[in-house]
Amino acid sequence: MTSISEPGAAFIDLDEQRDHPVPHRYVHGGFEGTHTLFSLYFPPAEMYRGRFFQYLEGGSGGHENLVSVQKWLFRVAFEDLGGYLVESNQGHHPNEGMGFANDWQLFGASAETAVFARTMAAEMYGEAPHHGYVWGGSGGGSRSIYCLENRPDVYDGASPHVIWSSPLGSNWSPVGEWWLRCRHALGDLIDAVEPGGSGDPHAKLSASQREAMAALYRFGYPRGAESQLWCFSPWTWGFAGYRETDPSYFEDFWKVPGYLGHDDPAGLAPLVLEMDATVTRTVGGAEAPTDIAVLAATAGAGRDDHKVGIALDAGLADREQLFGATIRFTSGKAAGRSVIVSMVSGELLSTSGEHAPELFDGVEVGDEVHVENRDFVAWCHLWRHTLSLDLMAPRGDDGKRQFLEGFDGMRAYTLDDEPLFPQRTAPLVPQEGGGTGHSGRFEGKMIHVNATHDAQVWPNGVVAYREKVRARAGDAIRDRYRLWWVEHAPHGAPQILGPALTPEKDPGVWQSRLVDYDGVTARALRDLVDWVEGGTAPPPDTAFIMTNDGGIKVESDPGRRGGVQPVVSATANGDNRADVKVGEPVRLVGTADQVGGGTIVAAEWDVLGSGTWERAGVDGARARVSVETVTAYDRPGTYFASFRVGSHRDGKAGNKPYVRNLARVRVVVTD
Repeated sequence: MTSISEPGAAFIDLDEQRDHPVPHRYVHGGFEGTHTLFSLYFPPAEMYRGRFFQYLEGGSGGHENLVSVQKWLFRVAFEDLGGYLVESNQGHHPNEGMGFANDWQLFGASAETAVFARTMAAEMYGEAPHHGYVWGGSGGGSRSIYCLENRPDVYDGASPHVIWSSPLGSNWSPVGEWWLRCRHALGDLIDAVEPGGSGDPHAKLSASQREAMAALYRFGYPRGAESQLWCFSPWTWGFAGYRETDPSYFEDFWKVPGYLGHDDPAGLAPLVLEMDATVTRTVGGAEAPTDIAVLAATAGAGRDDHKVGIALDAGLADREQLFGATIRFTSGKAAGRSVIVSMVSGELLSTSGEHAPELFDGVEVGDEVHVENRDFVAWCHLWRHTLSLDLMAPRGDDGKRQFLEGFDGMRAYTLDDEPLFPQRTAPLVPQEGGGTGHSGRFEGKMIHVNATHDAQVWPNGVVAYREKVRARAGDAIRDRYRLWWVEHAPHGAPQILGPALTPEKDPGVWQSRLVDYDGVTARALRDLVDWVEGGTAPPPDTAFIMTNDGGIKVESDPGRRGGVQPVVSATANGDNRADVKVGEPVRLVGTADQVGGGTIVAAEWDVLGSGTWERAGVDGARARVSVETVTAYDRPGTYFASFRVGSHRDGKAGNKPYVRNLARVRVVVTD
């Protein structure tokens, strides 16, 4: 991969004492000749025990000021582990691409920031750190792997979270097709797979919708995460990137036999949008709704610095059809520019700064536009043409394809070991110099954390990286690598992720459905230190199987589970569903078993499924708890009662965040 030329000298433009969230010395600066900025957080000298912990932002990166809003990081790093905190924008500003362009963005900027921080630590404490650790989620998780693999002189351990390293050709394309065809059936689908439902997600789908749903699951979409099946802005990252790497695909799809656009244009016609329209409104960040403002902020757009949304006189009954469409401005100051719609919020449309840094600057009311989604429709079917069979099903000595465990479902798209559809060979993610991805080779130790309900970076992708490590390390993998699953966890904090991506805006509802993985992150950092520096092996991998159709199933028996998360179950009147009358008592029983050491330190019921928790009086001394409550509902309706627990390896003496898990039941109340 290409590298930036030697960076200039480090500079400091802010050095001050801060009291929030705890007392520390804050240093902000960067490297001359680059776009790299960093923040360093040094604890008082009496807390320092010779370590540093570096956080890598997810997505494309680009920010260097996110650690300060995560209070628990300071408790864990300063108080528990005696280290200072490091972060950078990973070598680029927020709206400068995807953060994977070259080795400076992948690991160089992060490592050089850590090296500079060492010199400051040596000056401040009289001793440079003897060990360093790096972690991050999603894109930051991927780049933390690059850091450990490429800079063993800087990092001794890493904890990548919720990353994608799949052998499949296109992770988001099949969910795009699902969205095109099935989104209007989503309510029925969610109800079927929620606790106490029919269990059949296909029951009310048409034949073409069933095919799209099957492809979605086979490519690894997590079972149980159907309530998160809403359009996701980063789909457009993959769409925009592929238009750069293989532009001819978008012509071939409509013109070449073997592609659905050519073979069945009439069948696709209801999905295709093409029209002319006029801009009727523009909004800046200060007046934009929360979901668009958040999207713009992640792209580096200040609240008043950019126009972040527009409205069109589209006259569509279903405005969501505009998602993924390309808007080309045909008049006004922005004439000739094109943007991809990456969010639809009421009448407002927004786009992603990663591939449209100017957003809607220069656009005025009255400007004329041409709107079409033919390229997006083509991208949604890309998965058929990028199966990557040589990776997920290499040929054996007999010439036959040997499908990797868990990917046998892909046989549905082959016949006699050959793909049914024409295949593309262009790279899916453009990288300067043509990167080869993670190697699986590293000298330190790694605790990999993945979420079973991650609807953005699908959980089966982690299996590919584990196999890379196994190929390099053999049986020694147990001495350097762990994979811990976090059951019922999504890609990020549920109370933020759910409201940002779906029509259900109540954070409490999402906290009742899902758990965050902050407690597992904290546990991973603690256990990495003990493993690297003291030789104490962490709990084993979470036991799981990967089904032939791409699903992940974690072990339900606490004695065989592994990992560090409690195993939780719940019943309503003895089952996963109770049908009762208004005022009729319902007996709710929740049980939890902690695995991987530690005890259950918190337990609570949310009988309404709204994030309103009633705490139980657990003493924090036991690895198994059972909590019973009796409730009655005063109104008809369907309620999803949730039982949630928290554990800590040090019991009640341990600092938050706790390792969490939950279980839910359905209660149907009638008059």
